[in-house]
Amino acid sequence: MMNRAEFFEYVKENVKDYLPPALEEAKITIKEHKKEDGRKFHLLAIRSQKNGDTEFICLEGFYKFYQDGKDLAACVGDIADVYMEYSGQDQLEDVMDYEEIRKRLMVKLVDLEDGQEYLADKVYTVHGDFAATYAVILYEDDEGCISTAVTELQMKIWGISPEQLHQDAILADKARIPVMKNLYMLTMPEIYAPEGNVNLLTEGAQYHPMEMPPLCLTNRFYRNGASLILHGDILKRIGEVLGSNYYVLPSSVHEVILVPDTEKLDPEELSLMVREINEEQVAPDERLSDKVQYYDRKTALLENAEKRMRRISFPREKYEIKYVEMTLDDRKAKEETNGASTPHGKGEDVEKGGKILPTD
Repeated sequence: MMNRAEFFEYVKENVKDYLPPALEEAKITIKEHKKEDGRKFHLLAIRSQKNGDTEFICLEGFYKFYQDGKDLAACVGDIADVYMEYSGQDQLEDVMDYEEIRKRLMVKLVDLEDGQEYLADKVYTVHGDFAATYAVILYEDDEGCISTAVTELQMKIWGISPEQLHQDAILADKARIPVMKNLYMLTMPEIYAPEGNVNLLTEGAQYHPMEMPPLCLTNRFYRNGASLILHGDILKRIGEVLGSNYYVLPSSVHEVILVPDTEKLDPEELSLMVREINEEQVAPDERLSDKVQYYDRKTALLENAEKRMRRISFPREKYEIKYVEMTLDDRKAKEETNGASTPHGKGEDVEKGGKILPTD
């Protein structure tokens, strides 16, 4: 196993083997770069003799992959791929610095079953009925958002795993200020403001179910806020506000609707309602799913509402063996009471034996 310096030197001496012939005369060097906060990076500098341009590729992430057991040649090949992908772009240094990137991550939920075509070239993790995909926000304000999807190549540059990407994206999502408000605030703010314009996720906020319609969970931008259902602490807080278990209606990628469980709601009817609204009112590129979810406060579990209903409506019959200890005198007394002996093997009690009884 090479140490850090040996790895960097090997890359410098061999990366040309993976680059186009036009770069055969390129000058390859290793430089140390220090950020304003004191962090140091080792960069591979590739200077083209043809146009004099120099591109810098951070090597730290690739060395981490090498330490984790990745083949040395494969690491060098990945570095060459990064150069070919990003050479000539002004943002090359920015996309290298994961400490800056992690603050701009964003999660977008996709239906795992229906979104296979979309997911084909995406980095994602699975969460029940949904897949979480990831993007880097290049610019965002109240008017709009410009973002770019995270690729496997970028993860190689940063030297991170899908698990770390997910954890950091969740933290970045939280920084975009989650809000839970009166549903109609989205469509009729002039009627419900300011009374209805209360963020019910705020500690101490009160919910009055007789006075308010269903609630909406999103973020302050009302954009790609459905991913907040991946936050366990937010799901718990919603249960505290509602004071009950609840349904989550995946109305779009931007928000979900929250409906308290009154024991009168039918998950199948809710799913049908969501499906109809998706088809008639939601743009195709903003649809999330038809699969209604159910949150149980006791188990802190969010699951498919229809599957849950089938599970609790048709539980598997359970049995247990009940052992009954009997002495010989007890048996004789029982036989005398019954007036005759009972053959074994018919499910009756025997010495250190018993019969199977349903637990329900």
